[in-house]
Amino acid sequence: MDEETPHIEVRAVQVDDAPDLYKLEHDFETDRVYTLHVRDHLLPQAAPEELSRLAFAFDLLETQVDPPIYKDFFTGRTLEDVAQQLQEIEGGYVAIAEGHIAGAILLSIDPQHAVMRIQDVIVGRQYRRYGVGSLLLRCAADWARKRDCWAMVLETQNIDYPAIQFYLHNGLEIWGIQQHFYPPGSSEHEIAILMGKRLASNAT
Repeated sequence: MDEETPHIEVRAVQVDDAPDLYKLEHDFETDRVYTLHVRDHLLPQAAPEELSRLAFAFDLLETQVDPPIYKDFFTGRTLEDVAQQLQEIEGGYVAIAEGHIAGAILLSIDPQHAVMRIQDVIVGRQYRRYGVGSLLLRCAADWARKRDCWAMVLETQNIDYPAIQFYLHNGLEIWGIQQHFYPPGSSEHEIAILMGKRLASNAT
């Protein structure tokens, strides 16, 4: 691909997009992760009158890893799985560059909490660093506002350092940490990171 930023168009995702989404790389490699440190006492700078009180501190520390970690989220998934996911979501968008699907964002609504949940963000490796993911997030935020959602939220993992940095850069914050979230298996030692962003109202 040329060094110039390709023209990106966005449209609503369709079930028929499943084959193209299945072909996109849904992986990452990183030499940095976040490790969780839990302390069941007050921080050293606590005031003397607070030293007798029990408190907990949760720190996410940026940590280098060697060798780097590689993970493919589509490992074990089939084309039928992707098509089923597209049938179950409530909305989403695909980004098109040079006539090809470059990325997608898949969305649902949690009516109990009036938030939009980002089920998945996929950007093909060839199209990363061109703002495709940020464009999809902006479209998702507009979609959520039109449905009276006050926030958008998503779940990622402590080992997905590139994704966390991407979301932080786009205004999301870390809203929660779940240390024992994933069932026994290859991901059981990963820590779930809940991230979110408040959405400004459309009201004028």
